[in-house]
Amino acid sequence: MNLSQHPVTTRRPRVRSRVLLASLAAAASLTGQVVAMAPAASAHGPGPSGPKPAPAAQQKQNPSDKDKDRDKDHGGNSDDDGDDWGKEKEKDKDRDKDKKKPPQVIHGLQQFTSDNTFTPPPGVTSVFVQAWGAGGGGGGGGGGSRGRMEARAYNGGNGGGGGAGGFTWCAIQVKPLTTYGVDVGDGGDGGQGGAPGTMGGPGSTGGSGTAGTASSLTRSSDSTLLLNATGGEGGGGGAGGGIVDGGNGAGGAGGKGWCSTGGVNLNGGNGSSNGTGGVAPDGIVGLPPNTVVGGNGGERGYGGDPARPGGNGKDGGNGYVVIYW
Repeated sequence: MNLSQHPVTTRRPRVRSRVLLASLAAAASLTGQVVAMAPAASAHGPGPSGPKPAPAAQQKQNPSDKDKDRDKDHGGNSDDDGDDWGKEKEKDKDRDKDKKKPPQVIHGLQQFTSDNTFTPPPGVTSVFVQAWGAGGGGGGGGGGSRGRMEARAYNGGNGGGGGAGGFTWCAIQVKPLTTYGVDVGDGGDGGQGGAPGTMGGPGSTGGSGTAGTASSLTRSSDSTLLLNATGGEGGGGGAGGGIVDGGNGAGGAGGKGWCSTGGVNLNGGNGSSNGTGGVAPDGIVGLPPNTVVGGNGGERGYGGDPARPGGNGKDGGNGYVVIYW
C-alpha cells in the first residue's frame, strides 16, 4: 500500500461532513422559522394549508369596509342606498307619530229647520249649539157691531201679537258617531177673527193664538234633555164691538232659553196689544225669513151696517237650530 495517498482520502470525508453539517444547520434554521410562522394544528386535525386571518380582537376593519357591510345589510351597495334607507327610516318614524296623533277634525256647521238627528263626526267631542223656540200665533181681531138706524155701531178690538221664541247658546259635550235628537219648534197658529154683530148686536171676540213649541237637543241613548228653547205664547183675541169699541187682545209672552251647561239664555220678545208680534233674539247666525218671531194679531172688525168681522191672527214663525264645531 502507498502511504502517501492516505492523507488525501482522510480529508475528503471531512469536507463533505462540514458541507453536510452546514446544509443541515441551514435547513434546521429555515425549518425552525417556518414552524414558528405556521399556525398550530387544530385539536380536530390539521389546520388549513393557507394562512389564517388575525384573531377578531386584533383584526382591524377599514372604515370603507364598514360602510360596505352596512350597505349590504340595508340591501344597497352604495352611499346613496344608505341615504335612501335612512330617509325611509325617518318616514317610518313620522308615520308612527301620525298614528299617535288624534284624527284631524274638519270644522263644520249644520242647520235644522225641522226635526232631525245629529251625529258628531269622528274626533268631535264638543259642539256649540244655538237654538230658538218657535213664535206664538197672533190673536184674532174682534168683530164689529152692527148698528141700527138710531144707534151707533162700534168697532172690535185688535188681536194681540204672539211672543217670539226663546233662545239658548251653549257648548255641549258629545260623543263621536252617537245619535242626538234635534227637535225644531213649530210656530203657533193665529187666532180666528171674531164674527160681526147681527142687527143691533155686538161683534164676537176673536180667538186667541196658540203657543209655539220648543226647540231642543236630546241625547238619544238615554233621552236626556241637553238644552231647550221654549216657544212664545199666543196673543189674545180682540173683543167684539158692542155699545163701545172692543178692547185689544193681550200680547203673548216670549219664550225662554235653558241649557244644561249654562251658556247664554235670552227671552224672546213679547207680543204687543196693538197687534205686533214679538221680535226674535239675535245669535251669531242670521235667521231664515219669518222664523222664531211672534205672529201679528188680526185687525179689528169695523162696526157698521153691515158690520165687519175681525181679521185672523198670523201664525208664529217656526224654531231654528244651528250646531257647529
